[in-house]
Amino acid sequence: MATADTAIPRLVVVDDTDPTIRYSGAFSLDSTGLLDKEGYGGPVFNRTITGTTTNGSLSYNFKGSFVRVMIAATGYYDWNCTVDNHLITSFTLNTYQVTNYIACDSAGTLAGSANVHTLDVNFFFTPTSPRSSSLWLDSIQYQPLASDPLDAVTLRVHNSDPSVSYGNSSGAWSYQGSGSNATDKDETSMTFNFNGTSASLYSVNWDEYNPTTAFYSIDGKSTNFDLPGKTTVANTGQLADVQNWPLFTTPGLAPSQHSLEVATAYNTTTSPQYLTISYFIIKTNPANSSSPEGSSSPTSGSGPSNSTTNPGSSGSSNSGRSSKNTPVGAIVGGVVGGGLGIIATMILIHLVLKKNRKCLLQGDPGAGTEGYHLSGIQMRSTAPSDRSSSATLSPGTLKLHSPLLAGAAGAAQIHSNPPSPLSDNDHSSGMFFLSSMQSQDSLGLRSVAGPYRGTSQSAVDPNMLHLEEKSEYGSVRGIY
Repeated sequence: MATADTAIPRLVVVDDTDPTIRYSGAFSLDSTGLLDKEGYGGPVFNRTITGTTTNGSLSYNFKGSFVRVMIAATGYYDWNCTVDNHLITSFTLNTYQVTNYIACDSAGTLAGSANVHTLDVNFFFTPTSPRSSSLWLDSIQYQPLASDPLDAVTLRVHNSDPSVSYGNSSGAWSYQGSGSNATDKDETSMTFNFNGTSASLYSVNWDEYNPTTAFYSIDGKSTNFDLPGKTTVANTGQLADVQNWPLFTTPGLAPSQHSLEVATAYNTTTSPQYLTISYFIIKTNPANSSSPEGSSSPTSGSGPSNSTTNPGSSGSSNSGRSSKNTPVGAIVGGVVGGGLGIIATMILIHLVLKKNRKCLLQGDPGAGTEGYHLSGIQMRSTAPSDRSSSATLSPGTLKLHSPLLAGAAGAAQIHSNPPSPLSDNDHSSGMFFLSSMQSQDSLGLRSVAGPYRGTSQSAVDPNMLHLEEKSEYGSVRGIY
């Protein structure tokens, strides 16, 4: 007996036209529905089958814990199936079914396996087989691994899957055979939650009921569809319970989570056809759109993103902030103006100190600094260095942060620290002291750091004056 659908409620469906299936022999494609009405098996999947009237074989690689082969057949024939060269169980067919046969399945032989497997199917005919005999591959169905992202695949979801729920407080839904749940009660519904771009419902057309209507609702839009009346099959000319009957397919949906509700409508039809739920076929989301909200992830060439890029950060994004149109002229003007103000202040301090020092050395009583010895501005680098002595720098080599605090006076001592490796935006590496005042937003002197984190040099390049201004628009750096 074939493995019950309730044991394998979710299967990836690989159509016979899939290019990864390898055929060997005189196979041909039919897409006309050649056998759809011949027996009670119902229409073939995707309206295509690939078959042969002579001996042939096919092969397919998959990664899963279960596999089965769906075929259509006429006349007299035989076949066998192997997985990784091990024979798996084949099943006897009812010749009145014709389509949607389960030819073979792997049962529990692949349980727990995460390897890639090879399925081989061999079709045979005997010399006495009627010329009308044929074997057709309809689909290969396998149970995916839990780790499979299921991107852009066709997925068969049985009516027993947890994603399918029934409004059955009144007991309106019941098992009706052929692996299906059904109801003939008015205004009875069920819900199917899925993530994908389309969904199709497959049913059973029972042989004793009259046509009626039902409806489905998805994304707030309701659509009516027909429940077919009883029908005959060609190979017997009699009424039959036709399986795998397609009821509807939703139009193209956004690649996201959806809730599909299917319900019977109020009607006065005598012996109305049952609304029967056999299984759903869904198209899952593409790889670049699987997200909780179902929105597509940005891809190359898909337009601008909402992130902004920090200058000097090698193109890394600052995704926590919204983009603004930065007034570049205003910032550059502010930086240049601030830099000139700092330079002028430094020159003034230097001249005052030089004059006072000269007065002290000459004993000038008018200097107003009697009893004090003022040294010139002394600058030392605290960056690692092979030399034991500190590097003495001139004010002309300063790297400057924000403008010097207005009105600063007194002795000034400037230290240079290397940039912190923690962040490209760290502005705490330079310190300026004026009359015991310390401010990281005032004049800062940094050692000349290498272009990469973890490198530094103990001297400042005297040919570059680096101005850095903080504003509401972020940091703007410049070499002058």
